[in-house]
Amino acid sequence: MNDLQKFFSDHPVAIGIVVALLGLFLFLGSVFDWNWIFGDVNKWNYDPGKIDGLVNLFGRKTARIIFGAFSVFIFLAGIFVIGLSLKN
Repeated sequence: MNDLQKFFSDHPVAIGIVVALLGLFLFLGSVFDWNWIFGDVNKWNYDPGKIDGLVNLFGRKTARIIFGAFSVFIFLAGIFVIGLSLKN
């Protein structure tokens, strides 16, 4: 764990890359409707903070749109972190 912390402190642009890739991965999951993200939902969960709750409250298509918008935000946050780390 210390090696990982040292790596990210020595290379701050790597944090932005990881966050941007995570956002891109989640966006692809919502665009291609990956079943392992949106498929097996707990029918009794209505917590909007979880994917199961979004699917149960709004339906699968709307949950994919909300999740896709959130993943774009994550991607842009990663790009912002990359820009800040390259500026310094």
